Amino acid sequence: MKILEYGPYKLNNTAVCIGKFDGLHSGHRLLLDSIRESSDLTKVLFTFRFSDSRHIYSSGEKRYLAEKLGMEVYIDCPFDEELSHMKPQAFLEDILIRQCGAKVISVGEDFRFGYKRQGDVAFLKKYSSVYGYELKVFPKKKMCGEPVSSTRIREELEKGSIEMVNQLLGHPYFIYGEVCRGNQIGRTIQMPTVNQLPEQEKLLPPYGVYASRIHTQYGEYIGVTNVGVKPTIPGENRAGAETYIMNFDREIYGEMICVELYKFLRGERRFSGLDTLKIQLEEDKKNAYLFFRQ
Repeated sequence: MKILEYGPYKLNNTAVCIGKFDGLHSGHRLLLDSIRESSDLTKVLFTFRFSDSRHIYSSGEKRYLAEKLGMEVYIDCPFDEELSHMKPQAFLEDILIRQCGAKVISVGEDFRFGYKRQGDVAFLKKYSSVYGYELKVFPKKKMCGEPVSSTRIREELEKGSIEMVNQLLGHPYFIYGEVCRGNQIGRTIQMPTVNQLPEQEKLLPPYGVYASRIHTQYGEYIGVTNVGVKPTIPGENRAGAETYIMNFDREIYGEMICVELYKFLRGERRFSGLDTLKIQLEEDKKNAYLFFRQ
């Protein structure tokens, strides 16, 4: 997948889905699925990057997921001062038509763009015949009687409702990133773990231990993931994810892995010593194994 940030983009004959796409949730999938139907056009996901808020997924995680979902070009457009003051027609004509070469544009029914959000679906419909593109508009997807939205998912995530989060996303919430060196405490109790430090922009669930599924270049495994600051370890630790991978004994420092969270098992807590920590981790392993056997 080609990744672009700053224009001009120099694309031709594309099908473009456009929006914020935080989480790339089940409602967003309708847009992505619609442009995949355009077999003769290049599939483009056009998203805006905001730096002033917390997100379900970091920019790197969104790119990882977009590629898995069949996108061929990912435009990570910074929402800067110039873009925020661009008139709707200028954005449509210069960026979507001239730079992106859009022949199909796919949006949600509440999509707004341009200076003071003056552009909307009606505007895009009005100019579709002028610029010769097909417009596809999708209503909000509903689940459990309410619209699926990134805001709703963030609220559920902050409450710790990981199973509801996964339903709304249409895929398991995940942490994708490089395996970095940790404190190596796990090795001293014969339970080596892998560590990830998510981007600061990423919204994490409540600190605690989760049943997880881990995707590596060597295959897929189940495990136990602690999200938090490791209170048993002395000092001030940055929030991260520490995962014990069952039946896995490879050295993977520096490699990229995807850790999916499925079930909250318990809250994060401080232990009096390594012996009590090991006893609890054995219980966590058992509970995670039983969850995936259901």
